[in-house]
Amino acid sequence: MNLIHKEHHLFLIFIIVVAILRLTLAPFVGLGVDEAHYVLYALNLDLSYFDHPPLVGWIQYIFTSVFGTNEFGARVGAILIGFITSLFIYKLIFDINKNPTEAFITVLALHASFLFNALFIMLMPDTLLFLLILPIIFTVVKLEEENSLGMWILLGILLGLAGLSKYTAVLFVIPIVLYFIIKKRYELFYTPKIIPAILIAIAIISPVIIWNIQNDWASFTYQSEHVVGENSINWKAFFSSIGAQIGAYNPFLFPVAFYGLYKALRSKNSTLFLSALFGLVLIAFFTYASLYKTALPHWSALFYMLFIPVGSYYILQTSKASIKYLKFAIVFGLFISSIAYAELGFKFIPLPDYQSLHRDIYGWDLVMKKANEQITDTKTQAIAVTNWTLASRAIYYNREYNSSVYLIDNRKDQFDIWEQTSPIKKDLIVINTHFFKKDISTYMKCEEVLPLTEFDIILNKNKVNTIKFTTCKNFQGLR
Repeated sequence: MNLIHKEHHLFLIFIIVVAILRLTLAPFVGLGVDEAHYVLYALNLDLSYFDHPPLVGWIQYIFTSVFGTNEFGARVGAILIGFITSLFIYKLIFDINKNPTEAFITVLALHASFLFNALFIMLMPDTLLFLLILPIIFTVVKLEEENSLGMWILLGILLGLAGLSKYTAVLFVIPIVLYFIIKKRYELFYTPKIIPAILIAIAIISPVIIWNIQNDWASFTYQSEHVVGENSINWKAFFSSIGAQIGAYNPFLFPVAFYGLYKALRSKNSTLFLSALFGLVLIAFFTYASLYKTALPHWSALFYMLFIPVGSYYILQTSKASIKYLKFAIVFGLFISSIAYAELGFKFIPLPDYQSLHRDIYGWDLVMKKANEQITDTKTQAIAVTNWTLASRAIYYNREYNSSVYLIDNRKDQFDIWEQTSPIKKDLIVINTHFFKKDISTYMKCEEVLPLTEFDIILNKNKVNTIKFTTCKNFQGLR
């Protein structure tokens, strides 16, 4: 595929314009919970971390070192990955029948899926896997065809990087094994060429193994409880998870993805068939997990990244009515996504109190400024929050101040590892928000609890959030 050829120009113009739009928007939107958390990874470089492998933090370190530790620097990596992922999707579809128009439409469908317009601007472990899954699929297909040492080495590198990105990348091994079995390429399981691939993959993920050895396998334990944390089926969680996926990936494109999976499983095209095996394993795992605990929509993003485009391609081969439906779904998704981007940039939609799209990403610089105005002695006073989602943003936006920020809870997490000093005996300025608040007098052991100040975060004359400061004098721990 020669992208310089004029038949690809419309596609290239589209993804370049979208990338420029995201780069332009990036500095003007505050960091969300997860974004801030992974920037903190970069500010505290380590072999690995409590909740995820380290690659997301290492990459954030590179980009924030080049572009600055700010909203723009934190997002350049994700925007670049979104651009490259679009190229991979275009290649996947174009290679089927060499039709640039159909390939372009499938990329449009990907960008018409709401959540990807967020994930292609927020660098998360899931975002890294977008960059790796299709090269892994392409490499496995090539390896099955020629069984060369070079392909084995490349596969080892790619799988190692996937394992360094997110723990669920271990699932990638299952469809690869199934593919070789179905293709009756049994000799690939015992070829000597597989040994360098295994050794390379282990070497790449060794920082995760070393960190877990040093920390009593804390990360593996946390992830096993985080994904499937209950012993009995929770139907409410299951239907909540399905509903969240339908809303997050565009209700009209949601069924398109499953149609794509069905058709790809029946395809004679090796790349599409292997993609279907990947998709089947991924969606089966997260569907199973959602039976026990509400699954976050982005957990299954890899499935929809593959099969919204694949499903769109197959719909383009069917009736005019189906094609009309697909066009409507794409136009609808692009329109809603454009409105959302415009709102993030210009903040023009007057939404009811506490219903703002900006409630997680707006005002934290002001919150930390006002909190630090309450600090007169950083040796005896500190700032505290009672929920980890508040901690990631509080610590990030507190970088320019000399005060310390503590997460006060009974949950073991990464913040316990980062905290180098104890909050015991300090006077804590506790931040409560409209969405996360604790009764400090019953939650903490304090010599005295004193209300300080309360203020609203206002946008378009409506309340985005309400912040309340409370002093816990001589903190002695949780009750």
